[in-house]
Amino acid sequence: MAAQDVPQSSDPADLFDRTWTVPWHAYLLPLLLAALLLVLWWQTPEQQAEAMALSRAGLRLGRTSTIWLHMFAHGSLLHVGLNCAALLALSPPLIARLGSPPLSWGRFLYLYFGSGLAGAALFLALNDSAAMLGASGAIFGIFGALARVHPHSGTLVPVKSRRTWLIAKAFIKEHVMVFALLVIVTVLWGKSASIAWQAHLGGLLFGVFAGSFFLERDLRTSGAGENERS
Repeated sequence: MAAQDVPQSSDPADLFDRTWTVPWHAYLLPLLLAALLLVLWWQTPEQQAEAMALSRAGLRLGRTSTIWLHMFAHGSLLHVGLNCAALLALSPPLIARLGSPPLSWGRFLYLYFGSGLAGAALFLALNDSAAMLGASGAIFGIFGALARVHPHSGTLVPVKSRRTWLIAKAFIKEHVMVFALLVIVTVLWGKSASIAWQAHLGGLLFGVFAGSFFLERDLRTSGAGENERS
């Protein structure tokens, strides 16, 4: 697809605006994944879900399967619902830029699970006793990869670009809001809760950098701003 010279908006709301068409087959894999996450949450008892959580202590006890299983378990309907909503919103536009199926599906799964594992690695590196579960690290990787796609040309934008700043702002803003909400819940209802921001950050970084292997590049040697090289 040929890139076009277009005005570059500085509005963070433009981070995921797009002008390309998302074909119907780009929705299939996200729908299947979301359905799987919902069914697993519905069918998995709370105690069993907690046993699927990833932690250093669990790994020391030999529960290495949690390296993968934690991405399929969620703590509540709200938790799995938010992750599924994000999965369905972010994945189809990204898959549409990863080529044609089944190759695009394979590339998407690589980014999805690779981001989940990268998030798990950073979480374990920074937490000695805490445990986590959920697909948030994988979904933040999809967020990061999609942010590397130019909203108009659909081609890869450089890491060092205005969009990188927009990604950072969006990440920080979301987590500040979530932390504030958790404080309110703790004060009003006395229920403590936390988020695995380390997993989110690890997944995001993986998606930002690994996405460049699969996204279409702008082959022009000169042009507008962001869409020259990765």
